Amino acid sequence: MPAAQWAPHQPLYLLAHQFHLALLPDLLRWEVLYAVQQMDQWVRALEPHWIRGVISHLTTAETLLDATNAARLTKPHQAAVRTLENLQSAARAGYSEFSGITLVDQDVIDLRVLGLRHSASGKRRHLPGRVDLRTVRQSWLRQALRHWVTTARPSTEDFKRTFHATTIASTALAQRADSGDDPAALTFADATLAVDAFRAARKRDGTPYSSSFRRSLLGMFFQLIAYGRRYGTLDNLAGTFTRVPVEHVISVEEPNEDFIGKAIPESVIRQLDAHLDTLGTGNTYGCRDIAPDARQLLYRTMYIVLRDTGRRPLEIVSLARDCLEIHNGQPTLIWDNHKRKRHRRRLPITTSTADAIRTWQACREQLHLPAKGDRYLFPSLTALSDAPHISSTYLSDALRLWADALPPLHAEGTDSKGQRLLFDRSLIYPYAFRHSYAQRHADAGTPVDVLRELMDHKSIAMTQRYYTVSLKRKSEAVAKLSAHVLDQHGHPSPSSSTAYEMRSVAVPYGGCTEPSNVKAGGQACPIRFQCAGCGFYRPDPSYLPAIEHHINELRADRETALAMGAAEFVTTALTAQITAYQRVIDRMNTHLASLPASERAQIEEASTVLRKARAGRNHTLLPLTTARPKDPR
Repeated sequence: MPAAQWAPHQPLYLLAHQFHLALLPDLLRWEVLYAVQQMDQWVRALEPHWIRGVISHLTTAETLLDATNAARLTKPHQAAVRTLENLQSAARAGYSEFSGITLVDQDVIDLRVLGLRHSASGKRRHLPGRVDLRTVRQSWLRQALRHWVTTARPSTEDFKRTFHATTIASTALAQRADSGDDPAALTFADATLAVDAFRAARKRDGTPYSSSFRRSLLGMFFQLIAYGRRYGTLDNLAGTFTRVPVEHVISVEEPNEDFIGKAIPESVIRQLDAHLDTLGTGNTYGCRDIAPDARQLLYRTMYIVLRDTGRRPLEIVSLARDCLEIHNGQPTLIWDNHKRKRHRRRLPITTSTADAIRTWQACREQLHLPAKGDRYLFPSLTALSDAPHISSTYLSDALRLWADALPPLHAEGTDSKGQRLLFDRSLIYPYAFRHSYAQRHADAGTPVDVLRELMDHKSIAMTQRYYTVSLKRKSEAVAKLSAHVLDQHGHPSPSSSTAYEMRSVAVPYGGCTEPSNVKAGGQACPIRFQCAGCGFYRPDPSYLPAIEHHINELRADRETALAMGAAEFVTTALTAQITAYQRVIDRMNTHLASLPASERAQIEEASTVLRKARAGRNHTLLPLTTARPKDPR
């Protein structure tokens, strides 16, 4: 029976995953069939019901490339429009190929036809299909970019960044009298002009890019130039248009407090924790693959591990299934530092964090998941994924969806009217929790070398960023605490902030005003740092944790001395020091308790600032603790 006689008597489709093209004109039918075959290589999964919806509105069209096709879609859904655009792109590429027009000859290229893929785990491209290269004004530079993308087939990230870099350089070269159209006329000065454009590159909102990003853009542009010269597409480019490494550099910016600002404040983290039961709901990854309760537990566990361990997002999602070990009676997380290629690193974690991981492990055992992810704690939930574990992108998307749906989040402080400030939700993203973890330890006074080990930093300079305290904040803290200085007996000994800075030096358990020791920067104590017995000893509330730790050390030393049968004068001296330090703590706590709550809070904040500054200089020797967000209760 001919198709024309059979089709009118058939339903629109046979099964949910089927569709037919019999009702379409011959040309349109072949176009759609070809386009669907090509589209199958581009998308994560074909959605037959969207294709059916598009086909049902094309029965009166003559060709798939008709510009009015989109208007025929009644009540168009975004997915239907996207499906039609994909079909049209495939058909357009087929016609171009049949006509002998190669991609190298086109100013508007389709990344889907090129088959560009995401660099991570072989994912599909993350850019719109069609890219207009005419934003690059010079034809020779546009040709070099076309040749590179069609022959090198870079990842979508590399293409996006190289395209952006080429656009910046093109705009700079357009300032020449000939708009930079003659490659043979370019000089070393023009190369310098392009480099200056990268040095001044800014985001759309007017803020400058980071120095590392600008250096990356600069490098990618000249890599494109080198590629063109190597393969002959830039033979006409003047040899004087070149980069000189000594002169054409972008300096690395020194870290400042803006880096610290990337940390999510602890008060905001507590607000997030209060709504943890809603994380993982909505249209998050996995909603089609596992039960809602399991999906919520999955994301809640990833969030807890992210918050409590400070690991990078990729290090979280790629944790091994057996990532927990017990070391000296304490839970330890086994993780891989992918950035530095250091594997099976160990991180001490709290019992509550380990319990959260074990809860998910028990749930995971009950799930039927693809075998390729068996070795991962957070495996891929579908066989369609190219990666064996969940992508960090899905974690980022879930956090963004969750944060945007929460009630208003409040930042620290108030405005001029006394109203609580709102926290910018865009600052909540996975990597920010790593900054929060480091900042939490720095604020707690963890020595910089210890925090370096916890963060697994290659250079201690990177870790010291978290201890950066501006001169203004330090001055304010000194001014606040100078009024609460005590002497060796625990009696108030206030001084001006100037005297506090100029006539004292920080020692492990307080300030010292002994002239020779101050002059030597704390390295010439006449009685070898037996501060409790010194008349020049001046502690303030910022030293309370260090003093308490030292008392515990003295008590341990006294017990050791007793067990060794040491002479009485040894244990007597240790007991006297313990008593003296304890008297300072008791007097200080009594003094703080007599102050209003608001002033105590200000003193605690000032103490945190000074402890952080001292820890960054590695003066304060504090015990290693696994700092974690404070209990909101």
